[in-house]
Amino acid sequence: MGMYTHNLDQTNRLAIPAKIRADLGDRFYLTVSLSGERCLMAYTVDGWEQVMARINDRPADEELMLMQRMIYVNSARIDLDGSGRMTIPQPFMEAAGFRKEVHILGVGARVEFWDPEEYEKMLAYTRERMAGQKIYFGL
Repeated sequence: MGMYTHNLDQTNRLAIPAKIRADLGDRFYLTVSLSGERCLMAYTVDGWEQVMARINDRPADEELMLMQRMIYVNSARIDLDGSGRMTIPQPFMEAAGFRKEVHILGVGARVEFWDPEEYEKMLAYTRERMAGQKIYFGL
């Protein structure tokens, strides 16, 4: 949970906050969002295996083949360095529109990485879609 903002260095390395790293681990999977949003998403190794199992358990057809291709081509296993930083592959940098700052969000079973400008667009869209809706926390 939570949101953090960190800067990329000149070699596309990004420090992962300790609180996020504690849940995500030193090895995880990074993928480009396939929803059309300009962000990256990270999953623990176990979380990634669960997501892939749900996808791969679908009936084999053209849609599954296309989905698998898009997911696997736009995903990478990431190993953090000794300082808790990940190096973001250049195609991922371009897909997310990263420049310098990156917002790091803990969102349930995944971590999202956003360029601040793209994050503001997503936030405005979310507020518009959620206007008037009540969120029930069961308290």
